[in-house]
Amino acid sequence: MLYAGLFVLVLGALAIVGQVLIANNATRAVRNELAASSSVFDRIWALRARALADSADVLARDFGFRSAVATGDRPTIESALANLRKRAGVATVFITMEDGSVIGDGPAPLRALARDVPFRMDEAGGDAVVSGEATAVRMIVAPILAPTQVGFVVFAMPIDAADLQALERLSSIPLTAVVARRDGAGRWTTGDARDADGGAALNSLVSHALRQRRSAPEPIRLADEDGIALAKPLPAIAGAPEAVLVLSYPMAKAMAPFRSLQVGILGAGLLGLLLVLLGSVRLARGIAEPIAVLDRAARALEAGEFTKVPIQGHDEVSRLAVSFNAMSDGIVLRENHIAHLAFHDSLTGLPNRVLFREQLDAALRTACRRGTQMALLCLDLDGFKAVNDTLGHPVGDALLRELSAILEATANGALVSRLGGDEFAIILSDYAEGRPRLLAQAILDRVRRPVAVAGHQIATGASIGIAIGPTDSDDPDALLKNADLALYRAKQDGRGNYRFFEPALDAAARKRRQMELDLRDALANGQLSLDFQPIYSLSNDAISGLEALLRWRHPEQGLISPVEFIPVAEDTGLIQQIGEWVIHEACRQAMTWPGTLRVAVNVSPLQFRNTGLADIIVQALAHSGLPPSRLEIEITESIFLGSTETTLAMLHHLRALGIRIALDDFGTGYSSLSYLRRFPFDKIKIDRSFVTDINLTQSAAAIVHAIVDLARALGMETTAEGVEDEAQLAELRHQGCSSIQGFLLSRPIHADDVVTMVTRQPGTRRAA
Repeated sequence: MLYAGLFVLVLGALAIVGQVLIANNATRAVRNELAASSSVFDRIWALRARALADSADVLARDFGFRSAVATGDRPTIESALANLRKRAGVATVFITMEDGSVIGDGPAPLRALARDVPFRMDEAGGDAVVSGEATAVRMIVAPILAPTQVGFVVFAMPIDAADLQALERLSSIPLTAVVARRDGAGRWTTGDARDADGGAALNSLVSHALRQRRSAPEPIRLADEDGIALAKPLPAIAGAPEAVLVLSYPMAKAMAPFRSLQVGILGAGLLGLLLVLLGSVRLARGIAEPIAVLDRAARALEAGEFTKVPIQGHDEVSRLAVSFNAMSDGIVLRENHIAHLAFHDSLTGLPNRVLFREQLDAALRTACRRGTQMALLCLDLDGFKAVNDTLGHPVGDALLRELSAILEATANGALVSRLGGDEFAIILSDYAEGRPRLLAQAILDRVRRPVAVAGHQIATGASIGIAIGPTDSDDPDALLKNADLALYRAKQDGRGNYRFFEPALDAAARKRRQMELDLRDALANGQLSLDFQPIYSLSNDAISGLEALLRWRHPEQGLISPVEFIPVAEDTGLIQQIGEWVIHEACRQAMTWPGTLRVAVNVSPLQFRNTGLADIIVQALAHSGLPPSRLEIEITESIFLGSTETTLAMLHHLRALGIRIALDDFGTGYSSLSYLRRFPFDKIKIDRSFVTDINLTQSAAAIVHAIVDLARALGMETTAEGVEDEAQLAELRHQGCSSIQGFLLSRPIHADDVVTMVTRQPGTRRAA
């Protein structure tokens, strides 16, 4: 419809332009013809006037005729007039005498004109058209001289229809010639009652021609039709013309030769319109319908319905359909890829936690519906962080990919998922008695073998926790939690093994969680306190310092051992806040002690990894006013498992501040001697395991002796922990140990009792 409408508009515009051009050409042709006809009329008028004037002049110059006129010889005059009429071809000829008498036959109106007109002209006569009673009359007057003027030869020729028709025939176009005269009101009229608008157009045409003093074709409406007319004033005696020749040509006749052209244009336009309509229908079928199909397909694609459109032909729309189908395929591929990324791990390609959760829920529902069981195995790699730290993350990623392939191959059809980091889960839907145990053991055996990754032979291991659904739980989240608890127990039991979930694990986990909550409350509500265990110098049998020991007095459970809550604090990160409080509180308490007694504070390896530890210690010393030399930091060799260089830098920084550093539990690790070589500790504390057996085994005594000798050689002090009887004290004194602490001398005392004990300064034996 759009193209058909546009074609109609263009066709209409072309028709209008063509009509205007045809009308202009027709008008121009008529104008030219009217102008030419006017010129022909002028020439014929002048020739006729000259011919009649010559005839009249010949007669006027005839001596006999002049004598007859002069003597009033009427028969001779009438005979001469008859010959003149015959010779000139004029119906009416008069002789007008000087006295106004008229000789000649003719109608009375013409006789009246012959009596009047000659005397209005100049002496030479002339040619003029005057208005008679019924028509315009052409008057040609020639004077008769004998030798003076004795009369006039007057030709009186009414301009009738025959004359006008003769004029019309001279034109190459069928124009119409009429003579317009003034009526009694002074208006120009042709006497034709069909004149449009009461002759206004005729008067306007004639008035314009008289004003311009030239004859030019103009558009006009005469006799109820439009046309082109030319008003030509006829010769007048004097002043304004009394008659005007009007030559007109109707536009209908002017356009007649062009009718065939107009009909041809109209026919061609209608034919073209028909062709356009047919073409539009074909266009609609060939383009609009396929585009509509494409539109419906695009809307379906937008709604998530993947569809394709049929391809017909090889035109642009067909190529568009090909492109659409390719786009649809591309969208499907991309959405499938996006869906795969949404439900699969990008590193290993295994199902991720989202898909795992859906599959676990489905497997558990199926087991509950069928009354069967399924197993969930949670697996965590042992020592994976060390691989990342030593060999780099790219090697760690490659190791994860290798282990993922190993797990899939070993699981033999079970769903293997990567939950994150080095944590994996296996859903064993096809449950059979003993199969979870066999699968767990097969995985442990396989991952114990070294794996070749990026040119490295990496020894791996794993711990596995197993939960059975719906026996252990019919809720997916609870079942996963139970498998995690079993995994945690497997790690606690030495790693590299598997454990099944037991209800006691859940109870322990709940207890641990509650302890975490209570520990946070304890830190916020001031339930933590410090007890102090004296350290006795064997050189002077006096207290040389005290070790700060953290105590938690629960409002409901009473005193809780640090062995229970310190691991919870380390696992939850609360050890940082607790450790900071201990340092500040120990320094504050030490400032209340007399003399130069030192306070020893244990620092957790997690605290030591905090780069702000030195600032915390400096702030504690500044707030309390305690000299740095009275603070002793006790560390274990486990702090060196991380970044050794960073740890050594921290130790040197603290030592530079004047703070003493003691190595606690010496001899229980694997590389204590290397640490002694790399950092000069102020004190070495001998672990209670050696002190307990010092009088029981020769090896224990030998180790204590070696430690004391080594410390003495390196310029370090030694403190023996856990001294509980006199024999141990005697042996340690004999070995040359610097100081001791233990229940034999004093149990840990409350902070308020420290000052009392110190002021007494009891000897070693008396304190015991």
